[in-house]
Amino acid sequence: MKYTFTTLGLGLFASFSAWAAPNDLYLQANAFTKTNTALSLGVDAVNDTIDFLEMRESEGVSGDAGDYIGAHFHLTHKLSPTWELEGNYWHREIDYAKDTNTISSPLIAVRYTPEFNLDKNDALTFRLSTWGNFSDEIKKSTPTQIQNRTLEQIVVQDARDWQLQLDSIFTRKIDHMNMVNFFTTIGYSKVEVDQLNIQGKVNGCLMNLQIQSNNQYTGQLSQPCQIGNLIIKELNASGNANEYGIDIQKDLNYDAFYAGFGGSWNWRYRNFESQLAYQYQHLWRKDIDDRISNFGASAIKDNHSLGLKLNYDFTPRVRGFIKGEMYKHNLIGYVPFLYNGVTASHLDKKYGLASLGITFHGF
Repeated sequence: MKYTFTTLGLGLFASFSAWAAPNDLYLQANAFTKTNTALSLGVDAVNDTIDFLEMRESEGVSGDAGDYIGAHFHLTHKLSPTWELEGNYWHREIDYAKDTNTISSPLIAVRYTPEFNLDKNDALTFRLSTWGNFSDEIKKSTPTQIQNRTLEQIVVQDARDWQLQLDSIFTRKIDHMNMVNFFTTIGYSKVEVDQLNIQGKVNGCLMNLQIQSNNQYTGQLSQPCQIGNLIIKELNASGNANEYGIDIQKDLNYDAFYAGFGGSWNWRYRNFESQLAYQYQHLWRKDIDDRISNFGASAIKDNHSLGLKLNYDFTPRVRGFIKGEMYKHNLIGYVPFLYNGVTASHLDKKYGLASLGITFHGF
């Protein structure tokens, strides 16, 4: 029995156009913040109405595919002039055809601002953080074409990634209206998937196959089928998923290192402040990029991000914000577990995200 599925899974949702990592685009040294505690709450969304630049249409996304609604919070608290704690949490609900998939993305970090003998308008901060993305189940229940074969359904169980990241952030306050920020990033990433469930036809019969983390699979007949003049009501199968071109440890589980740099410019006029930001990231992954090349696709090893955040101070302690972000290569570097051999050819697309929220200072 031979039925080649190749690498399967997660990023079949590549057209979602709607995820984001922690707020790295807007990193700035903490020495110039005026309050000890700040809490930001926001809602995030992507749909045809919000996509005013029509990126979804230009990238071939149609209908409700990729519609997204979510929320996030960001909390910072200064323990002293040199130490600060930071926490982020993003909740995301993404529609794909008749499926709604949920991803949780937490971050915790500690910041350290050493007492260097810098100019009074300069500040240097280091941030050590751990963050990740987690989903109990990623599902696509519409047909998927893979290497001239059709899978009726794909379900990824317990998909997750986590990152350990170190940032250095330098901020210079030019005058009362202008400030610039520069940052560098290095990090380690680990992607893990416990189980892959697929549904496809074998010898004309629709089978449910479960592939475990040890790459062993078991399968059962999904519904009665006919082979010749014989009606089959029960059929089981087991073996190694290598028979189907799958190595779950190399195709869906992998380690990576990444590095990047970026910067932003803050401009302030009275109660209004804007921040224009850019980030570049490069990734070095183990095994998976070689397998992607073997399957005839091109590995995606970097990403460019551009963001604009607009703030307005309603009171000294309450600030509203709206922001938009664009990414050259979709989810690369933002939700690592969505990258694999199947998705690489689809993730090389632009996408965007919009957020609206409010920040409370000094409570």
